[in-house]
Amino acid sequence: MADTAIKCDEKARGRSEPPGRPPRNRAVMKHSDVLGGLDYLAADYHRQDFSKHIHNEYLIGLIERGVHDVWCRGEVWHAGSGTVATFAPGEPHFGGAGDDLGWSQKIFYMPEGLVRQVLEHSGQNEPGTIDFKSPFQENAPVAHGLSAFWRLLEHGHSSALEIEEHLIRFLPHVFAQVGRSRVAEPKFVPPRFRDVCDFIHAHFDEVLQLAALAALAGCSKATLIDGFKAHFGLPPTRYLIQVRIDEARRLLRRGQQVADVAVAVGFADQSHLTRHFKAVLGVTPARYLSV
Repeated sequence: MADTAIKCDEKARGRSEPPGRPPRNRAVMKHSDVLGGLDYLAADYHRQDFSKHIHNEYLIGLIERGVHDVWCRGEVWHAGSGTVATFAPGEPHFGGAGDDLGWSQKIFYMPEGLVRQVLEHSGQNEPGTIDFKSPFQENAPVAHGLSAFWRLLEHGHSSALEIEEHLIRFLPHVFAQVGRSRVAEPKFVPPRFRDVCDFIHAHFDEVLQLAALAALAGCSKATLIDGFKAHFGLPPTRYLIQVRIDEARRLLRRGQQVADVAVAVGFADQSHLTRHFKAVLGVTPARYLSV
């Protein structure tokens, strides 16, 4: 593991849960309409495994308790209490608990449009996606600012003006502290893989066959799987699930029922949606937007 990886709390390893009924996970994800909208998650996990996935938004958050083990950038990172999580859009990762006691976290999902809108006020709004030095970092001022931002969002009397002011003052500092580089232009994707990606987005609610996608790309199934994963971070089947989950979030924000959303985005039923939704976002659709 690289020297920049966050070290886990060795004292926490090896402990077992107290006798009796194992504690349950507690997680809820909410939405704020500030600056076009963002989602934010609060979770206390004891047994939670995340499947390999990506996010279309910037993921910025804070590990508040325990140890979260995450595979990213070819290695496992041990993120302990006080660690700041920083993921750029499209960065593949998966993980779970780093010890028997699990972990707690607060995560903000910030769309690129919101980030660009905020950074333009500080002169940092250059073209392209901002990368991060590493997926997990120790930065006390950023951790403090994230906690303050959470309190603003959760405080019933905080106005949209207060929340926007905090973002405009705080977010440029986050990217100045933990950002690494800007990519002026999107990475080149061969047209055949781009065509498959566009097709998935256009037909995510249908039953898609790997053979048909390979025929669209004009290559073998193996070539499609490897090439698509190399450019989009996930193989076509997992990317399709990701698109369906993103669409499910949009429909849930519009007030549609979970069972109806499951069918609308192409899942077989509500349980199918719930299983994949929780494996990517760490919360069930029923707890998404709940008070």
